[in-house]
Amino acid sequence: MPAIMKLSSVYSTLPSAEKKVADFILSNPNTAAHMVINEIAEHVGVSVPSVTRLAKRLGYKGFMDFRISLVSNPSPEKTEENAPISSNDADSMIIQKLMAGHMTAIESTLKVLDTKKLMELVSLLVECQRVIWFGVGNCIELEKIFSDSFVRMDIDSTVIDNRSIMRKYAELVREGDVVIAITRTGKTQHTLDCLKVAKARGATTVLMTNLISSIGEQYADYFICTSRQNELFRLCGYETFTSIYVLLETIVTLVEKKKGFASRVHYIESMIPFR
Repeated sequence: MPAIMKLSSVYSTLPSAEKKVADFILSNPNTAAHMVINEIAEHVGVSVPSVTRLAKRLGYKGFMDFRISLVSNPSPEKTEENAPISSNDADSMIIQKLMAGHMTAIESTLKVLDTKKLMELVSLLVECQRVIWFGVGNCIELEKIFSDSFVRMDIDSTVIDNRSIMRKYAELVREGDVVIAITRTGKTQHTLDCLKVAKARGATTVLMTNLISSIGEQYADYFICTSRQNELFRLCGYETFTSIYVLLETIVTLVEKKKGFASRVHYIESMIPFR
């Protein structure tokens, strides 16, 4: 995963000193890629260890490895359209930036998507005993949409939306089940606890999140980190579902294809003579 995507993913969880470093790098990625650690620390006004801690938080051995990743994955130059959203922006510009931001989030997810692992997951979903979904808040509504899609394909699929029984239900899963947990922030403890219990019970576990450093990765057989634009998070104050939604649409379509059900693809093909 590109360094900038990792940094954007963890931004909302950073302590103040590291967030200052992140602000500078996100705004000036190509400049930061050619600065030494002391220069960045001095420019931002933080200690050298703060810069090092940020690099290690992203999974790098140190700042040098992080800087190499920045150089290897250069970011596009800032333009008015892809600059952070400002309160001074005209409504039309905010629309442009928001739409472009969501499209960029999907593009970034596609670039780092492990298609081989994704197809492994699709094959498991085709053959599994049942699918159980865990999540809270707005995640539940998203899960219900795609759980219904599985049921239409004769796949036993259930969304556990009652917090009082979520953990108990996780204790009832078994080998052959696929458990899918969605937490946009990657920090929803109730959801992550259920994932941990389900894995211990022998189920195949899947975690979808926007946070690359989510502690839930250790409980997931399939850890899928999607992208969201940091500027969108700053504007809205919450994580976006864009990339997760598109990824689930993709998974459903692939499962439909493998199971031989009439899918969106078949529907489109059937409409061709009427164009």
